[in-house]
Amino acid sequence: MPRHHRHRHGWFREAGPRIPIGNVMSVEDTIFIPIKSLENIEVKDCIEIYDYEIKALVYIHIEGLSTEEAANKMGLSKATFWRILEGARFKIAKALSERKPMKLVSTRQISNDNKSLLTEKQVSSTGEKNGLVVG
Repeated sequence: MPRHHRHRHGWFREAGPRIPIGNVMSVEDTIFIPIKSLENIEVKDCIEIYDYEIKALVYIHIEGLSTEEAANKMGLSKATFWRILEGARFKIAKALSERKPMKLVSTRQISNDNKSLLTEKQVSSTGEKNGLVVG
């Protein structure tokens, strides 16, 4: 005679609703490449993510630091660090949900003293050093 199985409730029940999972999406829907071609991109359509926002995400989500430790490491108050972290999360979520490209922006400047440290190999034929136009 077959045994009756108890239905589990609480912590150990099955994860998620019981829906059939099949190959219902095309490859274009499962692989996220936010742009089809570079010709139609306008600067105003890009979501700008600054290097300090990426640093905040790395400290929390990759290095596993607490907000207090990460704020101290960046030299910020906890409130300011939290605003930066939440702003970065919002921007990434918006870019992914609206399928917009993300533009990584550096806030560091090359000073005149450091320009001389760059080697000629780093200078392209257009007069750029590390992606920054040197005037």
